[in-house]
Amino acid sequence: MSSSRELLIDAATGRRRPLLNQEPEFLSDADAWPSTSVEQHRLGEVEIAPGSPVNHLFAVHLEGVNELEVADDGGPFRLHRIGPGQVSLFPAGTIFASRTRNAGRFYTVSVTPQFFLNSTPSSDHAGLVEAIPQRGIHDAVVKALCDRIRDEVSAGHPNGRVYVETLAQALCAHVGRHYSRVATSPTASSGALAPHQLRKALEFIRSHLAEDLPLSNIARAAGLSPFHFARRFKLATGLAPHQFLIRQRVERARHLLGQSDIALADIAVQCGFCDQSHLTNHFRRLVGMTPRRYRHQIDA
Repeated sequence: MSSSRELLIDAATGRRRPLLNQEPEFLSDADAWPSTSVEQHRLGEVEIAPGSPVNHLFAVHLEGVNELEVADDGGPFRLHRIGPGQVSLFPAGTIFASRTRNAGRFYTVSVTPQFFLNSTPSSDHAGLVEAIPQRGIHDAVVKALCDRIRDEVSAGHPNGRVYVETLAQALCAHVGRHYSRVATSPTASSGALAPHQLRKALEFIRSHLAEDLPLSNIARAAGLSPFHFARRFKLATGLAPHQFLIRQRVERARHLLGQSDIALADIAVQCGFCDQSHLTNHFRRLVGMTPRRYRHQIDA
């Protein structure tokens, strides 16, 4: 099983880090569910430094009353008393910090931003659908769908990817109707990057694809701190910076596959992937076939 921990983009450094340092009680298989993930934890005192979730993150409380303090977008900490069955939503790209003396037992369900956009009722509109942060809501639909997704993990993924994606689509559609807004025509005044900032960021990404490229470096090229860059980039492009970066690397790999006889391992390095396996995983996900098969089709 290939496991993948829930990640945040650190607001201070721009680098990705685990949501929680402690090992979970269980978590989902990243290979079985590429768009949806689950972690379950039992924790005491927890403090999460400011960061931005990579995915849209639902936290479902299971036991006791959790006195959770949350600071959103650099604001003051606010106390939320969260009981069993209540759900909190931390959308991708939003910045928060939190602390609690007794987190108790809880689990998280997350979906990738692209999956959310493809599953929400307004995803085909010109505007970008934005989930709105929620703290300790009572919503039987959200709770039931999250529970079923979690049950799949504890049972060993018996019903497969299509079943889970159907549940996750229903979850996204519900959130899209009840806990989202549509931001039309992103502009600098609406919080998106200004055209010159976006141009500098894109030029920097494309000219440094082969390198280890932390968010802080891209943000610096746009003249912003990492704290604000991720959200503004997503508003301007519809993709989180790391998603855009992966797509650009895959596109460069496609170009190299069609224009040269370079070995796949060397293409992976030239495009900024860790190794050939890393390239293959992302290439298959975005293109629908492996790099080797893609090359064979071009040569045929």
